[in-house]
Amino acid sequence: MSVTFKLEDFEGPLDLLLYLLEKNKMSICDIEISSITDQYLAYIESSNTLELEQMSEFIVMAATLLYIKSKMLLPKPPKNEEVNEEDPREELIRKLLEYKKIKYVSHELDERQNGSSDFCFRNHESNDKIEVPVPTTEDILIDVTLEQLYEAFQNLMKQKQILVHQKSKKIDSSILKKDTYTIEQKALYILNLLELNGRVSFFELCTVSMPKVERIVTFMSILELVHKKQIRIVQEKPLADIIITGVKEDAKD
Repeated sequence: MSVTFKLEDFEGPLDLLLYLLEKNKMSICDIEISSITDQYLAYIESSNTLELEQMSEFIVMAATLLYIKSKMLLPKPPKNEEVNEEDPREELIRKLLEYKKIKYVSHELDERQNGSSDFCFRNHESNDKIEVPVPTTEDILIDVTLEQLYEAFQNLMKQKQILVHQKSKKIDSSILKKDTYTIEQKALYILNLLELNGRVSFFELCTVSMPKVERIVTFMSILELVHKKQIRIVQEKPLADIIITGVKEDAKD
């Protein structure tokens, strides 16, 4: 009989990812990002016991997975064109390798400590460092719209952090209420908004005053709608707001 794990059984998003990779007998260096993302999201949607702050860590990783998935779904350049293309999974792979190594060392230390109280440990620095190329900041996409969207989302998160660190602020009882936000609900909300108005800006959908979890889910919903070719995103100039419009059914084909 197989053991079923819940989201709260994992120490964090990287711990959950390692479990899914081992369960699917997948190599860390060759992650099938589409399959792992779907399974990861299923775990998040099934959880209703984690505190909001803990849950936000898992949702941030989910947004990262969807971002990587979106980049890997983009058409690749022709073989005859020389493009310095990097794997969008590299940063995630590096973090997973580091986390796995730390987890292994921690487990070994716990085993030795529990096995005998007579063990004496001497300082030891491992030489078997795992070399993983660190991604450069150079764009790897021909169409950089998704990267611009991701940068806008990061800027929004930074703005929120500035507001949170204000010295004096009152605690509203509504903040303590745990609201539920799903990708499906937000996606439907965006489509209904576009049906009424024809267009909407990114910063109208993701405001600084929104709860952190809601902003992340909204961002994930936008990525999902892009994947399904239900919306189009346009940025007229650098640092400008991103405009979202609908895509008609006949235009998808």
